[in-house]
Amino acid sequence: MPCALITGFGPFPGVPRNPSGVLMRRLASTPRWHRLGWNINGVLFPTGYSVVSRMIAEHAEAGQRPAFVVMLGVAARTKWLRVELRAKNRVSIHHRDAAGNRPATFQLEHSPAVTRLGRHPGAFLVSTLRARQVPARLSRDTGRYVCNAAYWQMLGAMPSSTEIVFVHIPMPARAGILKRDPRPTLAAMEHALVALVDAMIRRARINR
Repeated sequence: MPCALITGFGPFPGVPRNPSGVLMRRLASTPRWHRLGWNINGVLFPTGYSVVSRMIAEHAEAGQRPAFVVMLGVAARTKWLRVELRAKNRVSIHHRDAAGNRPATFQLEHSPAVTRLGRHPGAFLVSTLRARQVPARLSRDTGRYVCNAAYWQMLGAMPSSTEIVFVHIPMPARAGILKRDPRPTLAAMEHALVALVDAMIRRARINR
């Protein structure tokens, strides 16, 4: 049975209930994947630099070769879903993670490499999300927090044949104020992200 990973994050300062973790659990438990013959594993990352690095390394060392990885993180100030095109070898030394730790240097790795490109059909995925009536855009800025660090490390740890996409989601709108809030609800994002995972499965079948 082919497999894939969906990842999300736990709480961090300012976001006590992280919707990326909620959506990860919902997506990973969608019955449709088993009916299609796929094993979709959900992984919840605590929002900490060292623990995320360790967990990604453990998955890679265990010999897991997922066909694709869909990574979810929250960007609290955005109003749309952002399909990230790249990860940067940069990190902020000013923002503490959920464990209260800060990086010692501005680089994630002591390497001349500046960026790692996401391995996914970005424009096609944005179109897939928009077709489910949620706002979505391509993005070249993953920030300098744990989301960017996780994307950078996942791209470096997994085989080059594994498609990897990071999607930043907004904080979900509340159902009672939809007309005044341009952000999608949690249910709307779940519906759109199911379509995105479905699209990744179809691509994996073609590429096998």
